[in-house]
Amino acid sequence: MTRAGALREPLEQLYRDFDYAARVERDAIRFPLRYPDPRDREVVALLTACLAYGRVDLFSRQLEHVLAVMGPSPADFITRFDARRDADAFAGFIYRFNRPRDIVAFCTAVRDALARHGTLEKCFLAGDDGGPIGPALERFVRVFLDADLADVFPRGRRSRGYRHLFPLPSAGGPCKRLHLFMRWMVRREAPDFGLWTGVAPARLLIPVDTHIENMSRAIGLTRRRSRNWRMAEDITAALAKVDAADPVKYDFALCHKRMSGDCRDRRDAVVCAPCGLRAVCRHWRGRRG
Repeated sequence: MTRAGALREPLEQLYRDFDYAARVERDAIRFPLRYPDPRDREVVALLTACLAYGRVDLFSRQLEHVLAVMGPSPADFITRFDARRDADAFAGFIYRFNRPRDIVAFCTAVRDALARHGTLEKCFLAGDDGGPIGPALERFVRVFLDADLADVFPRGRRSRGYRHLFPLPSAGGPCKRLHLFMRWMVRREAPDFGLWTGVAPARLLIPVDTHIENMSRAIGLTRRRSRNWRMAEDITAALAKVDAADPVKYDFALCHKRMSGDCRDRRDAVVCAPCGLRAVCRHWRGRRG
């Protein structure tokens, strides 16, 4: 049996049986899910994904602060945003690399992108040629990095924190947060939104964090040791052999399986006993019991 053949049923069973409702409230996706209006959901998804570095419980505190300032309609707030008038709107915001002016810059850049394109999807599609997702994401990110932010950064140099919000695929990193945003917006099945109908799920790359990295090595999706863009391509290519139309559909379940403690990245007779992936896990292959 091929590797893809061996993986298909365990992965499909994980995908079918996973308790998504129980884990959504422990995932960053819960923030955009609060907003039924697609305009709000789109901008909150981008903001959430940009800040989704580190543990969810850490960045969520500061994100809650920002969303409270934005009020019931973050899209309306951003549409009306003025960097000079509202420079102090996010006073007190601190999360690792980011400071209040980074959120002011975010609102300014997103405001201008929406004014020009109408939606973030149309902004993305304006730079999309239908090929590999990397170049299209590069052009999308450049919209925000190259925005007119003179009212926020008078000397012209973007802060380290603002640049960290928008990683460039060309730098070779995994760009986990960009791929997370794309998964939310493009995939058609819950817990994702499927708001962006102009991009096929088959083109997405998996968001690689420490959980996906370890799970992927455990079940043979990659042998790479460096968490980078090529690892994301490698894992996605392996998953595409299982489901070519929607290779990243397994991301949420695989990630939360490890986040929840149901996988410890080692052989554990008690924890591993009920795991449907045990037959394809490197910690168990060739062992009995």
